[in-house]
Amino acid sequence: MTDDRPALLGTRYDELARNTIDYWMQPDAPTLSERRLVEAVEHAPALANASLRLYLHVPYCAQRCRFCAFSGGNSLDWRQAEDYATLLVRQLKDTWGRTTMRGKPIRSVNIGGGSPDLLGDSIDMVLDAIKALPGFGPGTDLGVEFTLATVKPAFIERLVAHGVSKVSFGVQSLDPAVRGYTRQPKTLVHLERVLEWIDGRIPVVNADLITGLPGQTREGVAADLDSLIGDPRVTAISSYLLTVGAAPALVAAIDSGKAPAVPAPLDQALMRLETYGAFRRSGWIRRGTNTYVDPRAVPQDVLSRMAGDECIGASSYETFLLGIGPQAVSSLPGVRLENLVDIAAWSDAVGRDALPVCVSKCSTVHQRDMALWTFPLRWEGLPRARWEAMQDALTPQQVGTFEALQHEGLITASEDGFALSLLGEVFMGQLVRDLKSNDGRAAVDAYIAEGEALGHAASRGDAPDVNVLNNRQHAHRWLRRE
Repeated sequence: MTDDRPALLGTRYDELARNTIDYWMQPDAPTLSERRLVEAVEHAPALANASLRLYLHVPYCAQRCRFCAFSGGNSLDWRQAEDYATLLVRQLKDTWGRTTMRGKPIRSVNIGGGSPDLLGDSIDMVLDAIKALPGFGPGTDLGVEFTLATVKPAFIERLVAHGVSKVSFGVQSLDPAVRGYTRQPKTLVHLERVLEWIDGRIPVVNADLITGLPGQTREGVAADLDSLIGDPRVTAISSYLLTVGAAPALVAAIDSGKAPAVPAPLDQALMRLETYGAFRRSGWIRRGTNTYVDPRAVPQDVLSRMAGDECIGASSYETFLLGIGPQAVSSLPGVRLENLVDIAAWSDAVGRDALPVCVSKCSTVHQRDMALWTFPLRWEGLPRARWEAMQDALTPQQVGTFEALQHEGLITASEDGFALSLLGEVFMGQLVRDLKSNDGRAAVDAYIAEGEALGHAASRGDAPDVNVLNNRQHAHRWLRRE
């Protein structure tokens, strides 16, 4: 906390998290070889408590939203959707086939983007391939994202036919002015008709909201929540904290006066407090990093298998998270794979049966402390047995921080384990950062600083305000003058 800003809500913090995207970031590894990566993937051990989760990325989108942290590889050209889907399935089978978890139960599958609905008919090819994998079964949580402005009735019909258990779409804000500042369509005329198309045939219908957007007010956040919580067709809501450092285009817009500044830290904290309070007052329960679900509206069997993987990161060292497609990230015991962001480069590598990754952005570091610093992101909390089992992987500083956060009321303890308090949820991103090792915090901070520097470069005219600006694998192109 700095000396010139007051503590927020009586905590140690004077601001909310500046990153909520890639807490799994590692320092660049310029000497790492592709051969070493392949060996690490093939020998990553299937340990006790291991689980297998799949994330498939579709990097096509008809919108260029300023807040999007995944814009670096997004393309407006989705005419080659069938070719892309073929390559996506090819990488999926190759990566899955290299691991010691092949054939084991698949805990969850998420198809995100971008706008997966732009795959059109080719979504059948992708879903058929996923469902054909040994290990996919009734216990697998299957979710697909789409964009309200581009999704078609036929796509919804395909999701229903494939037994998709969750759909998710971005709303972000209902306020036309706020939507305009973030380069979204100012009206949400599509929301009503999309909800009619679904008509209760998919059990979890999730709307994404964001707090901390330029021009946003606490009253506006409360109105958004009231509207969506009160709609019986919306059975889940994910409310995310805007982190400007992950969105260079937004930094550039604020610098140039195209968008107002984001709300003050206290207002942002109160927006988060109001959000979680509204969910709890309505009887909704947490089932993801930032996702709350109405338990009265979702069948119990669906609720019980919700994995809460929207943070797109592994929950513990033992987890096998396979990220498929451009920009997607895989996390296995002792391995972090960052796929190439550029679609053409990724496609070429997959077509040649090469590993489609940016090798220098990957790592073979064993993050055995992962369950500690990801715990605030996990709705299940941290079981005491898991806490005790990883003591030898923690530094005295990490243990001391964990204990201090309990004394400060941000983490609560019970006989079974640990959970976030309501105040802890407000500052969950800060808790993640504080619980990481020094090297881990430095990598996260560098990512944030890089994003802000890219935004400033764009506002000066030293970098283009286009999607590729947020391709961090090529950030050096734009930051040579920094």
